[in-house]
Amino acid sequence: MKKLLLAILLLDSSLHAQNAAKTVSITDGEEIKVGQVLAKRFAQKKGIEPTPQTRKIDEYLQRVGEHVAAYAQRKLPYQFHFDPDPGFKSAVALPGGQIFVGGGILAYLDSEDQLAAVLGHELEHVALNHCRERLIRILSDQHLSANGADKLDIEVFMPGYGHDNEFAADREGVKLAMQAGYSANGAIRLLQTFLSLAQQMSHTPSESEKNLEERIAQIESLSHVSTSAMPAPEKPLTLP
Repeated sequence: MKKLLLAILLLDSSLHAQNAAKTVSITDGEEIKVGQVLAKRFAQKKGIEPTPQTRKIDEYLQRVGEHVAAYAQRKLPYQFHFDPDPGFKSAVALPGGQIFVGGGILAYLDSEDQLAAVLGHELEHVALNHCRERLIRILSDQHLSANGADKLDIEVFMPGYGHDNEFAADREGVKLAMQAGYSANGAIRLLQTFLSLAQQMSHTPSESEKNLEERIAQIESLSHVSTSAMPAPEKPLTLP
């Protein structure tokens, strides 16, 4: 009897290990559908209501975004949305190519090249599968299939992707923007603005400042552009 119980326990343990090792498999089409569901939930959560003005901004973001996305590794129906919240001083990418840009970060931009860098960064979170891998992990952890997107908490897609992935999104995003004809100097200037703001805030961790300095150095090295060099002309920002 003891041997039988031991065999049952071992079998049960083996099955649990196998189930834990299983991960959800999703197609591009399923990821796109999940992204569409999450984008609707994001808009509802933020109370985003389209107006004639915001629709024009959406169209501008879409035009610039599609120009940059033409060079992305993954060919998806990328959709770019404006979140007018002035407190949203960033942008976020959701699975399937749904990207939201906050009114707070747009307020810092003074050229279309800077916008292209922001969009390129978020595009690369999708193209480098950062969003997809997070989605698969969350679906696996919650024992859901791709059809269970309506059960997902939108907040789990808001945090960043860690030092290495964020640096990769910076690097590859600027490459996309450059391929689309934009100057890397726009990205450098934008990061320098963030660094200046961080330095003016007494409670900003020194690690955050160092991180920004390293991001700037990476792009300068990538593009062979320095702050002392004559920058390439940037395109004017033509937000409606």
